[in-house]
Amino acid sequence: MAVKSQVFREFVTDMWRRSSDVHGPHRTYRLRPAGTLLPVAAFFVIVILVSSPLTGAAPALAGTAARGVPEPGTSAGIDPELRTLLSEVIAAGVPGAVVRVQDHGRVRQAAAGVADLATGAPLRPQARMRMGSITKTFVATVVLQLVEEGRLALDRPVERWLPGLLHHGDAITVRQLLNHTSGLFDYTADPGLLAGVVHNRVFDPAELVAIAETHPGAFAPGTAWAYSNTNYIVAGLLVESVTHHPLGEELRRRIFTPLRLADTSFPAVTGDLPGYYAHGYVPPDLVPTADGRPFDVTGLNPSHAWAAGAIVSNAQDVSHFYRSLLGGELLSARMLRQMTTTIVEDPTDPAFRYGLGIERVQDRCGVNWGHSGAVFGYETMAFWNEDTARTVVLASTIHPAPAAATAVLATAADHALCGI
Repeated sequence: MAVKSQVFREFVTDMWRRSSDVHGPHRTYRLRPAGTLLPVAAFFVIVILVSSPLTGAAPALAGTAARGVPEPGTSAGIDPELRTLLSEVIAAGVPGAVVRVQDHGRVRQAAAGVADLATGAPLRPQARMRMGSITKTFVATVVLQLVEEGRLALDRPVERWLPGLLHHGDAITVRQLLNHTSGLFDYTADPGLLAGVVHNRVFDPAELVAIAETHPGAFAPGTAWAYSNTNYIVAGLLVESVTHHPLGEELRRRIFTPLRLADTSFPAVTGDLPGYYAHGYVPPDLVPTADGRPFDVTGLNPSHAWAAGAIVSNAQDVSHFYRSLLGGELLSARMLRQMTTTIVEDPTDPAFRYGLGIERVQDRCGVNWGHSGAVFGYETMAFWNEDTARTVVLASTIHPAPAAATAVLATAADHALCGI
């Protein structure tokens, strides 16, 4: 399917021009010391594909109240302040937002806004969304399981299992892929990717690596840290090389099925979202629409994201995944120690450290482990606090978020993690 409007093409090109020099880590609800947050600058800057034009009358978003839906056997609700914050997020121009807070046997969850602007159907907390780079924690978990089984080794070169894939595969280790110290160029920063994306082309993962390999590395392997989506494309190919199975099959067999993540999937080459899902949007100031509403980008083809960001899930499943992972259900104690052995991302800001597919963030309520994700149409975060055992998942259905919404989203994330 080709892009349906010249305006849309111009938008993608403009976003590419403005974002192509951003190679650092993406941030959605980036936790900061004292609970402040930074919105994402760019993630997959060229991932936008059109599902269908928006039609119908726009609902009155500002008047959409947050809706709490308790699970059986759990306490009913989100506290009034967080509920108010969710409503303020909607008033600021976000079509829909979901929050889930779980600790000490209690689950509190709520949704605000709509699942689909075209129909005005209210959003429910169970909605599936694109999770972006939260995918990386899932993929890293599979890699570490394979290390435990003796089929991969963290400190052996990638060349051993993927001969000829990387120019310097004999110098880049599996560990360096997972903790972003490989120096590999981030393929999403290559403008040549744009043409294929806007025409909804299905990319083979090896093509994405080949795109990255046309550029010099950012630094010698192991000498610095820089977030690169290429690392996880290579990690996904490692999984396939040693198991002789598709990555999606290994994710399903090793994580989705054992944890009973019924709403989690890896639709790597189709833009169709399964089950009950929330539509994702970009703001009208970036893609002008006749009626001034956000532009629906739900039906993108995620093959360009693959192991770096193609998982679809919901708040309940993501919360259960992180609680199970950090509770030792998916990895041995030895492998979990490897995953949570971190390096500083920015020496000037030591509160932020990266492990193997997981981030460690120190804020006002202690140490948090998790990841954020962003893909046009969706922003997500999921973190588990090691002091309180609280897990928070917060997701919204527009990316980039309107400027008026970013501060409210930050406050909501902080309040969910530390304030209730």
